[in-house]
Amino acid sequence: MPRRPEHLQLRGKTYWLRVRVPDELRPILGKLEVRRSLSTSDAAEAKRRVRIERVKVEAEFDDARHKLATSRAAQQPGAGQVFELTEEQVWTLATRWFVQQEKRSAERVFDGRDEEEENRSAALDFVETWDNVSSSVLEESRKLLAEIGIPETQPWPEWRAKLCRAIHAAMIEHERRLINRMTGRNGMALNPVFHSVSAATELKPVSISAVTLADLIKRYERDPTRARPSPKTVLKQEAQHRLFREVIGARTLVAAIDREKARKLLDTVKALPSNATKRFPRRGTEEVLRLAEARSLKPMSVTTANSYMSAFVSLMDFAVKEHLIEKNPATGLRLASDGVRRKDRRLPFTSSDLARIFAAPLYTGCLDDERGYARPGPNRPRRGRFWVPLISLYSGMRLNEVCQLSEDDIIVEDGTDIILIRSDEDGIKRVKTEAGHRFVPIHPELKRLGFMDYVAAVRGEHQPKARLFPELTVASTGYISDNFSKWFANFLDKVGIRDSRKNFHSFRHTFRDALREAEIPQDRVRELGGWSSGSTEDHYGSGTRASTLAREIAKIEYDGLDLGHLAYS
Repeated sequence: MPRRPEHLQLRGKTYWLRVRVPDELRPILGKLEVRRSLSTSDAAEAKRRVRIERVKVEAEFDDARHKLATSRAAQQPGAGQVFELTEEQVWTLATRWFVQQEKRSAERVFDGRDEEEENRSAALDFVETWDNVSSSVLEESRKLLAEIGIPETQPWPEWRAKLCRAIHAAMIEHERRLINRMTGRNGMALNPVFHSVSAATELKPVSISAVTLADLIKRYERDPTRARPSPKTVLKQEAQHRLFREVIGARTLVAAIDREKARKLLDTVKALPSNATKRFPRRGTEEVLRLAEARSLKPMSVTTANSYMSAFVSLMDFAVKEHLIEKNPATGLRLASDGVRRKDRRLPFTSSDLARIFAAPLYTGCLDDERGYARPGPNRPRRGRFWVPLISLYSGMRLNEVCQLSEDDIIVEDGTDIILIRSDEDGIKRVKTEAGHRFVPIHPELKRLGFMDYVAAVRGEHQPKARLFPELTVASTGYISDNFSKWFANFLDKVGIRDSRKNFHSFRHTFRDALREAEIPQDRVRELGGWSSGSTEDHYGSGTRASTLAREIAKIEYDGLDLGHLAYS
């Protein structure tokens, strides 16, 4: 006599499902067993229906287990963030499992044995051993995750519960198809998720790795193929990476970072105030956002916000290069322009501005060039704060390029006194771009004001390769220019120049305008300023002779600017 499948009970003329609730789940579900009518008196139909209902019951048990595990883990010390998968990745894994099962069924059906008997036996075995289904679902999920290197973690994240439910759904669909093939019936609806999936479906590699965002950042920072960043760049990257970890989650799998998470980062940087780290040290991003909104703080500039997004795009490009993901989820995500023309973000100094700067007590007589630089006095010191602005005005050099000069950077070439702008192997001297490595002839006005005498004095008082301006201090970033830049901002305020678009870099813009007014050829303009054309032409030849560039730079004049009171005597 055929054996009745376990959990199938006949009550009167109707078959019922009856399942004992595991002891540990009874406090969660609040009952000892689950009973459900199968609404049929036909034994064969009851056997088919009990499989489907049993899977549904096991899904309820899994939900209860998830709640139990989460509750227990919450009581454990050190419970923290866990890995994360997207909804799409969860269903990709479940589909992968489903295709594997369908292939196995197809092999059993077409191996030459009695098809109906083979399928019926498999189906009955499935029902009769259903006490193991719940543990099987857990085991299958572990196997799938182990294949991609994701360890077992507690508490369970929400996606893990979704994966188990997805595998349950795949089991139900697999059983429906098995029954349809066994009976020749087509009336049972197919799960839409698996509608187009069959044993012949080609399995694509699952591009999921157990590498987290924190792991990726460490790899990126240690990547030997990247150029060694300057200390200032390192500090900037640390701030950016700290924000990425906080907004997206340090333990978030790289494979789970999708467009939605990238947009969340964009929305965050768009709302963060400028200098958030300095304004709100040791405050979390969410708290900073609340404070910024409450105080109506102006958000960071579009340029700064986009620099964060560019850094994130670069990080995700690195993940693609490392074959951790197939495509960059942040490509093209950046804020639209704020409408300010690039040339207007920094303005050159006007003739009136230059007159104010060089008529300040620092240049006409002050107490000293430290704290007394803005107070009239009998002294006229000629050190860094005196020379750095003048050198930039007549050479177009960037602030750090001037501040880091040493006495051996002033040489004679082609019978011409020139300034070498160069980096060194120790990383003490840095040049912003490749085109920035250059030389600039010393302008006649600088010589008239006594710059060469100053250089000679430094050489007489110090060791070879001594810094030209040794009193200028080095900031924590490793740059001499950072502290000078802050001082010069205060200096401009003292002389009444308070336009936020004007700072030390305005000297470089002023120099560029003077080159235009002097009608100097474009190729020589690039050589003097260290600008690149972006053409391969830049790499041909050895460049223009120093004496030729000296004739060009001598054409630089600033109408209305009288520096006669600074002439060296």
